[in-house]
Amino acid sequence: MSLSPRKRRNNTPGGSSALLRLRTQLLIAALLIICAFTGAILFIVRQTVQSQIHRQVKDVTDVSISAFKSVQNQNELQLSRTTAMLAEVPLLKSLMTAQDAPTIQDGSEPWWKLAGSDLFVLAGPEGHVLAFDVKRSGWTKADAERHLIGSLSRGEESSWWYGNGQLYWVAMRPITAGTGSNRRDLGSIAVGYQVDSALVGELPLVAGSRIALAVGNSIVASTLPAAEAAAFERQAAQYPISDNRTSQMILDGAEYEVASVLIHPVSPTPVDCYVLTSLDRWNRFVATLNRIILVLGISVVFLAALLLSFVSRTITRPLENLVAGVRALAAGDYTYSIAPRGSTEVAELSKAFSKMRSDLLTSQQRWITAERIAALGRAASSISHDLRHYLAAVVANAEFLYEAEKLKLNRDEIYEEIKTASDQMTDLLDSLRELAREDSALSPESASLDQILRRAADTVLMRPDCRSRAVSIVAHGDMQGVFDPRKIERAFVNLILNSCEATAHWHGQVRVDAASHAESFEIRIADNGPGIPETIRDTLFDPFVSAGKPNGTGLGLAIVSKIVHDHNGSVTVEESSDRGTVFLVRLPRSMRSLPARIQSSVG
Repeated sequence: MSLSPRKRRNNTPGGSSALLRLRTQLLIAALLIICAFTGAILFIVRQTVQSQIHRQVKDVTDVSISAFKSVQNQNELQLSRTTAMLAEVPLLKSLMTAQDAPTIQDGSEPWWKLAGSDLFVLAGPEGHVLAFDVKRSGWTKADAERHLIGSLSRGEESSWWYGNGQLYWVAMRPITAGTGSNRRDLGSIAVGYQVDSALVGELPLVAGSRIALAVGNSIVASTLPAAEAAAFERQAAQYPISDNRTSQMILDGAEYEVASVLIHPVSPTPVDCYVLTSLDRWNRFVATLNRIILVLGISVVFLAALLLSFVSRTITRPLENLVAGVRALAAGDYTYSIAPRGSTEVAELSKAFSKMRSDLLTSQQRWITAERIAALGRAASSISHDLRHYLAAVVANAEFLYEAEKLKLNRDEIYEEIKTASDQMTDLLDSLRELAREDSALSPESASLDQILRRAADTVLMRPDCRSRAVSIVAHGDMQGVFDPRKIERAFVNLILNSCEATAHWHGQVRVDAASHAESFEIRIADNGPGIPETIRDTLFDPFVSAGKPNGTGLGLAIVSKIVHDHNGSVTVEESSDRGTVFLVRLPRSMRSLPARIQSSVG
């Protein structure tokens, strides 16, 4: 009765590990695909969010710049109106007709207070300053005159004036008297306000934004804290930010998105406006998003692993039966049944395997039949050859015996030749009968192994062709055991004889070492012959295998193998080289180690 795959799974120890590897490979491959797919999706989500953040930061920057420009335009418009109004006041024109600097300087203070500006300048027709008033120290009349002459030469009505770390937005108007052809140029008036951090701080900026105004590499006004303003000035000098571009900076531990707009490109006072938007809020949001993505990714992979583990078992379970069937077939079990289960492809594969197994069984039976016929042919050929050889010797010696008196031959020697040939034929027939028996006819009894070895050696040395060999026997430990002494002796006779025949007769040496263990014996038979040919090492214990022996039948070692295996032991070639060969025989010590059928025969 064939066992089901589930019951016989333990008979294929490699099946579970192979399916485990397949299941692991399937799980790893699926997890890699899921990880890659999930990672790609999460990466796209993260990049999309970051892109959205950059767009929002840019929008905030644009709003801040627009707010600054709007306030600046309003201030410029108001200042221009104030300047234009003062340039038309008759009293001021009357004051300018004096063209006397001390007089105009003394009379300018009320008009300066009326303008409410930080800078007030009255100049003559050539641009020479006649009156100069400023709220903060640091500027001189010469500085104002230099800037005024430059602006008038460029035809500007308003301009940025910078000097000594101070920046002013200035509106200018000519002061004239009369009309038409009577019109006379009395000079010009310049009114300005200082652009400083207090003024910039009043701008309606978006929350988290900062403003910095710079002339060249110098910050003249900003809403940044002092430490961050100093850090920004250093970085802006090393890594200039181009117009209408954005960049990121870390200022005293705070990260900003920086945008630059050139609000006054005219030399010598090009003014840049930097809008800095804090990224702290966005960075906290991105950090939170990263944690969410990480937790989500780990959760997806974990759940996918659980799901794939279940799915992989479902997929590989039908393959498990198929692998078990393949391994059983490889071990020679042609009765292992496989029930087609699983997907259509696996079921078709199982059916194909069952058909292949049936075909292999039929083919093997045919091959066994052919081998039996071939083996019988080889056996018949070998036996007929040996029997003809021995019969020829018997017939020839019988004729010599008949003609002994006439030919004056020694009848005893002829008789011995006939007896030897008869004994050899008997041994050949006994060997064939021994090999043909399927059941072991053993008669176990207590005996000493070393005495059996010595009797076997004496039997071999009594042969005429082995008398020149040297056979030594060494035994270690208790040699008393339970086995069939007669058959064990015959096995060792064949082994020692095989070793003697393999050595050169004038210096052949055979050594027998027997070692006793708790449950077994180990016997090594070593010779100093040329070694076993490579061509027969794998089939050395098969019947009719022999090499280098003119009278060998190839049955000696086959009989040794059968007797030893009948005793539940083993015989192997432990070593073979051009220095000699060592046979190793392992035998159980007591009847408890023998097969059950032999113990029952003893009982």
